[in-house]
Amino acid sequence: MREFIISLAHGRKGGMTFSRMALALAAAVLLMLPLWFYAGRAVPLPHQEAALSARDAAVMRDTPVGMAPVARVVRDDTPLSPPDEVIHVEVADGDTLEKILLDGKASRQDIDNAIDALRPVFKPRRIRPGQKISITLTPHEAAREPARLSRLELQVEPGKAVAVTRTEEGGFETVTLEKPLFLHRVSSSGVIQDSLYNAALGNGVPMQVVAEVTNIFSFDVDFQRQIQPGDSYAVVYEESRYEDGVRAKSGDILLAELVLGGESRRYYRFQLPGGGVEYFNAAGESARKALLKTPIDGARISSRYGNRRHPILGYTRKHAGVDFAAPTGTPVYAAGGGVVERAGWNGSYGKYVLIRHEGSYKSAYAHLSRIAVRSGARVRQGQVIGNVGSTGRSTGPHLHYEIHFNNQKVNPMGLRLPTGTRLKGDVLEQFIQTRDRIDALLTEDSGAGATVASGSSGRISASSS
Repeated sequence: MREFIISLAHGRKGGMTFSRMALALAAAVLLMLPLWFYAGRAVPLPHQEAALSARDAAVMRDTPVGMAPVARVVRDDTPLSPPDEVIHVEVADGDTLEKILLDGKASRQDIDNAIDALRPVFKPRRIRPGQKISITLTPHEAAREPARLSRLELQVEPGKAVAVTRTEEGGFETVTLEKPLFLHRVSSSGVIQDSLYNAALGNGVPMQVVAEVTNIFSFDVDFQRQIQPGDSYAVVYEESRYEDGVRAKSGDILLAELVLGGESRRYYRFQLPGGGVEYFNAAGESARKALLKTPIDGARISSRYGNRRHPILGYTRKHAGVDFAAPTGTPVYAAGGGVVERAGWNGSYGKYVLIRHEGSYKSAYAHLSRIAVRSGARVRQGQVIGNVGSTGRSTGPHLHYEIHFNNQKVNPMGLRLPTGTRLKGDVLEQFIQTRDRIDALLTEDSGAGATVASGSSGRISASSS
């Protein structure tokens, strides 16, 4: 190297002239440029590049000089389809299937086609309050267009549904769905703070069961005055459920009990040899009495039997019945089975019905807004015979209710009404066996966690045997 520098200084080396040396140096520089270029881009040599993936090598080749390699982002502008919307609806009063689908924003054409496909299997007019409907909608690509109806499912009865589904061709087909039901036994008990209705519903007892329990005790319990805070209830009933445990419908009440003022009143379900079903106390006496004490639901007593100052006449006179304040149109029931002796206008009583029962009893209903029976007709206990009104000499809508015994007006609330059926002989023995079996179920359920007729409340379920 030293000699090479000296030769440059003297202009020669080994006979090589300075000009030749300069040309050699320039050629060397030109030969080195590609190496410097590749080194600056950090591109691997051919034998190294083989070890890289094709994608990594491509990224490195496309990276500008002096910049570290970066991954290339590929943008997909294809829009995602919005998800289907599933709407669950419970039919309310006044609803129609068409209205429900329109409220769900389905297209008019889809609604018409789906209803046409449904008609051969289920008449749309038959939908009723409480029915469950499931609607599946697929949003249209154009945001302002109505959604497409993809599926419509209606529960037509417990364990059975119909489904209308869109086909690939754009039409609709209807199929019937059978859903198996499983029978369960349910026990519920609790303390009553204000009403049996609120206490039982608060513990998850279905409204239909609460209403039936009320009917069982309606012959000897005045729900307006006799139930006090601290009283309690117990009920054992059956219900059908779907496979996922959702309740489909309520079944038979096996036992109903009220503890009022420390006194227990318990009734058991029993099927009579003739096929009828009634509820009996532990001694085999029917809960059903000859007459109802209160022939109207959900009413309050606004005036009792006895002397009072008349609100219109202004002087004291005997009030020979019981007044139940209730809204106009509230149904009025026949207190007992019998024959309608009179149905029509009766002076200050307004629209009036008088029913003759067995055993020298009669019941009268006054100030009605409508009469639903005619004279001479035979009625059964609990049948609707009219509606609450304010006809005749009345200051507001209410039912004036009277009981006549041997043609004398007596206090309906203080009357000791005769008991209905009394079981005897072999039928009584069969009832006792049924009673003991139901009591055993109640004890079994209580041991599983429910406290019957006590301060705490519980709800337990078990498959019936």
